[in-house]
Amino acid sequence: MSRLRALFDVLTERQPVGSGGIRLGPITGRTVAPGALTVAVLVYRGVSSGEIDEPVRRLAERLAANVVMVGPTVGSIHAVEPSREVEVTCLPADAPPADVLVVPGGLGWKQIIGDASTRAWLGRAAVDARGVLAISTGSLLLASVGRLDGRSATGHWLAEDELAALGATVSSTRTASDDGGRVVTASGALAAIQVVDELADQARWAEWMPPHP
Repeated sequence: MSRLRALFDVLTERQPVGSGGIRLGPITGRTVAPGALTVAVLVYRGVSSGEIDEPVRRLAERLAANVVMVGPTVGSIHAVEPSREVEVTCLPADAPPADVLVVPGGLGWKQIIGDASTRAWLGRAAVDARGVLAISTGSLLLASVGRLDGRSATGHWLAEDELAALGATVSSTRTASDDGGRVVTASGALAAIQVVDELADQARWAEWMPPHP
């Protein structure tokens, strides 16, 4: 618990409103075409907007994909790092199948631990997706539903002990991949951006690859 408290304290200190104090506009999903691949993003109050904005945008552009924001409630959800809103349009029960699942971290990640429907969706989506990207404390969420059991994984450096306790094989690197590159974890937004292209290639060619276990 002391390590988790330290983690919360560090994250709390990193909540700029935006560059130069400018309030940033909301992050939204996008629809490219009905038959396009779908990038599904888990959103919750206190999620890190920086771990959604650039990584998801680059991933969607590489895949020419639709983007859907999935959360426990529909509407504007307040995100931090930097402070802005994220527009959630789908509840877990209504979310389309995720070709690529993105699990960002943030101050509010523990809310999901107690949300049965969101956890159930996260567990299913992580199995069915062509590619999975978990960032920072998002790795804890993915591990909490058993999807990092025995897998090489990384995340926020202050949460390594918790990640190991949840069954992951912790790697003290900025990024880690497992399951033939299908499951990728990153220590933060910048690290995630560095692996987006490789994950997009994995998702693009997944239909010709052998099924994952």
